[in-house]
Amino acid sequence: MLNKFNYKKKSIPKKWFFFNLAIKDNCNILFKLDNKVGVVFYKNGKSENSLFEKMGPLVSFCKKKGINFVIPFSSYWARKYRAFGVLIEENDMIANNRVLVVLKKRFKIICKVHNIIEAIQKKEIADIFFISPAYPSSSHPGKAPLKNYIFLCLCHLLKRKYIYALGGMNDRNFKLKNFPFVMGYGGISVFKEKI
Repeated sequence: MLNKFNYKKKSIPKKWFFFNLAIKDNCNILFKLDNKVGVVFYKNGKSENSLFEKMGPLVSFCKKKGINFVIPFSSYWARKYRAFGVLIEENDMIANNRVLVVLKKRFKIICKVHNIIEAIQKKEIADIFFISPAYPSSSHPGKAPLKNYIFLCLCHLLKRKYIYALGGMNDRNFKLKNFPFVMGYGGISVFKEKI
């Protein structure tokens, strides 16, 4: 289910750095990445226009290095920045169903999935899924990781999509969680460790 830009499966990165726009230290990590790692820009809470404007230099850097990048939900900014994809949070799906249909024609739609209900709700609209949490993670210390059978069930439910593991991921954990259909992983701290 590829979009109008017709990305080949091999051109989609296996690793994704989740760049929290509220944390300035993440720039140091971004500037050390190569184009084999994608970047998912996000911010907890509502994304405002000033946030997207501040993202401009980071987007320019990604474009120069050939890094695929994903931005928070915004039709205007996705077109302006020519993003690889758009990250859809729960509240974006409820309020903007028509906009999502239009976005899907031009961009990859990316979602995080934490349970079977979310997977069923998001299955038709999204192209790329991050199943979370795969392992205990420092960014969500109180959240228990998904049991293997639930993780496998989600993989099977979403098997015709691009699936990634998220939460406490690194190369070692990815080998342990390398279930069928899982293309790679996303993370934060794994990229901090490499600096």
